[in-house]
Amino acid sequence: MKKTKDKTKKHHISKLNILSIIAVIVFSIFLYFLFSINILPTQYLILIILVISILIILSIVFINLKKKVVKVIGVVLIIISIILSSVGSYYLYYGNEFLNESFSNVKKEISTYYIVTNKENKYKKKDIQGTIYYYKNSSNIKKAIKEVKSEFSIKTSSYDNVTTMVSDVLNKDIDFMLIDKASYDVLLNVNDSLDKDSFKIVYEFDIATDVEKKEEEEKKSSFNIYIAGRDFDGLIDYNTIVTVNMNTHEILMTSIPRDYYMNISGMNGKKDSLSHMYAFGLDKAEKSVAEFFEVPIDYNIHITTESLVELVDKVGGITYCSDQSFTTTHALILNSYDDRGKKKLYVKKGCQELNGIETLTVARERNAFVGRDRVRQQNCQKIIIAIFEKLKSTNSFVNYKEILDSLSDLYTTTIPRSVITDIAKDTIDGADWKFITQSVDGSDLWDADIAILNGKGYAMQPNMNDVVNARNKINEILEKE
Repeated sequence: MKKTKDKTKKHHISKLNILSIIAVIVFSIFLYFLFSINILPTQYLILIILVISILIILSIVFINLKKKVVKVIGVVLIIISIILSSVGSYYLYYGNEFLNESFSNVKKEISTYYIVTNKENKYKKKDIQGTIYYYKNSSNIKKAIKEVKSEFSIKTSSYDNVTTMVSDVLNKDIDFMLIDKASYDVLLNVNDSLDKDSFKIVYEFDIATDVEKKEEEEKKSSFNIYIAGRDFDGLIDYNTIVTVNMNTHEILMTSIPRDYYMNISGMNGKKDSLSHMYAFGLDKAEKSVAEFFEVPIDYNIHITTESLVELVDKVGGITYCSDQSFTTTHALILNSYDDRGKKKLYVKKGCQELNGIETLTVARERNAFVGRDRVRQQNCQKIIIAIFEKLKSTNSFVNYKEILDSLSDLYTTTIPRSVITDIAKDTIDGADWKFITQSVDGSDLWDADIAILNGKGYAMQPNMNDVVNARNKINEILEKE
């Protein structure tokens, strides 16, 4: 009888010790993710490790003591440690995956190309033959031509003027043109004489260009980020330079009107409004802004309208405060400029909660204001700050995984993971980030030489005093110790 009891006791102790081993293994996994993610300040890191380590050590000691009550306490402690380590590992795993996949995530630049004909033509893909015309300054045009020639038995001929080429398709002087989506969308958006309904896309394909990943540079204590927000038709509606100083925890947002008139980088003095830059290549806006303001751009973020809507909804909406009451001229819709018969948004003076589509509608609005795009830039600054504040709040923890899952496909950026983890680390450590905003202004220029049109059009002539003052403020923030 005694032997049976001893065997049972040994068996019972063995089970409890197996539980201890499981706790140690789970804790080790937790530590791996904790050090991998590298966003916790040292004092928090030490505290978390100490707390769980003490729980495990006490539980191991308690379960090997004779008193039943103490054993029970040991079991409870070890279960608590396993739960804490498991939950922590779960969130750290998804956080780590998000950081790996979602920063410095521009691996390939994708240019979409169309072969377009007049809508009245009955042509389909199988009918593509003869001569395909193209605009010689189009981005990645050599790769596009090579792709088309591998698919069809055709000849090619170039145009110096993209507007003339599109007009010749409209007038049926040529059957087919090869044009990149960005130029096609922008040109048909800004040229009132061209109607999208007059054209038909008979073939569509993508050209992928590998992006050389920058070598990891020495960590910078201050840097500039260019944010470009594209609308439904490829126009760059929102442009800002975000200057971050990690030492002073200051963030300066310099908003630039979408119609700001400047040289196109690498285009031999040709000029256009900033909103059209995407048509000349993915990097043209960033390089043109850097050269115009004479400041370095270290990283970029490219976002779309869909990105903004989904992000705001995932974080549970934002608090937006307006200086005036207004009704939007744009409707509460996505991916369309057709506002006819659609519901508009009334915004009261003061603070209110906005969901994703409401936030986008406010961000798009300019016609409801006397200052037009100037006021819109200010509203976009408010929206970015509101999103940042919402992401910092503890309420976001509830939807942590869902937010991370949705964020990863909403944008492309060259910001490296290490920059984000440093910002997160400082924020967790209680850094009081100070937001400073500024905007540059200009005057209406109705007869500007617009490169994408190869003719006259509207742009905003920059106020160079504003530009110089903005540049000086950017450099001031960059240089603070």
